[in-house]
Amino acid sequence: MFSIRLRYVYMLALAAYTFVSVLLMEALPYYGLPVEQSYTLVLFALSVVLIWEGNRLIQQNLTNISRVVGPRVHPLLLGFLLSLPLTLVVVGGPALLLARYLHPLPPAQVRLGMKLMLNVGFRINLFLNIINAAYFFMHELRRSQVEAEELKKISSQAQFQSLKDQVNPHFLFNNLNVLSALLYQDVNLAGEFLQQLSKVYRYVLQNQEKEVVKVAAELEFMESCAYLLRTRFRGSLRIEITVPVALRSCYTVPVALQMLLENALKHNISSRNRPLLIEVFATPNHAQLVVRNTLQPKPTVPPSTNLGLENIRRRYGFISQQPVEVERDASSFTVRLPLLHLTP
Repeated sequence: MFSIRLRYVYMLALAAYTFVSVLLMEALPYYGLPVEQSYTLVLFALSVVLIWEGNRLIQQNLTNISRVVGPRVHPLLLGFLLSLPLTLVVVGGPALLLARYLHPLPPAQVRLGMKLMLNVGFRINLFLNIINAAYFFMHELRRSQVEAEELKKISSQAQFQSLKDQVNPHFLFNNLNVLSALLYQDVNLAGEFLQQLSKVYRYVLQNQEKEVVKVAAELEFMESCAYLLRTRFRGSLRIEITVPVALRSCYTVPVALQMLLENALKHNISSRNRPLLIEVFATPNHAQLVVRNTLQPKPTVPPSTNLGLENIRRRYGFISQQPVEVERDASSFTVRLPLLHLTP
């Protein structure tokens, strides 16, 4: 707020308002201060400018000051506390110079004049800091609304991409082909395959508007996807999910695990001789959900655009300070997703 473009116009308006208020209250005659009105107007204008500019300098350096003080003191409160000695100096100093040298007054009247100016100065400072706090909270509210809309947009994009992946012709053709073969081999197995296929679509449609879901629901969705893939790839794909029950009440972003599963299948060879292993487990400290696959790159796959990983990163960035970690070594590709502990 203190750095707005028209701040000098507001400074003059505030100084004029303060001057008129003091005149209407007849404060100078009441205190018995024989000071010309022109001196008073100049002194008020100077005080407003110095208080405003001093607060602006404090605000510009508040980030560095907060690092020294620590996060326990809110920046608004810290800025206000620092502005108090500033006001004492920038208001008391000019008032004292005026009373001693430019317009000499007896000691008793000097004390009365100082009290009046400091009273006015601290009120001006309090008023400016209240306006700054209101401006700050309005800005934070606007920013949170923009972020919420952006998160909703990104989540919708992820849900749409997941739904598109599930209903694309290749996915349908592959799964219907598997289902057709199962109908001739094992009707019960075909019924279970169809049940898991319906769960996949139901989950995507039911959670497409949500920003977070429980880990239990996400793992159940991934189990359905894994069942379809295991049935289709037979012995060429191994998916192992070992997440403790206690962590299944935590939260994650929707379809993140499925996107990582699809990513692993897209970029790696999967065969009976070299089965692709995909593991889902938690870190020892139970702070992250880990998806790791063996690294068996396909020779003809185009370079990855990392759009899926970037989407997951951005969605987590809106709701958590913990980063999504990606690690690649000679034998495996690992993604660690923060486990979110949220109050329902």
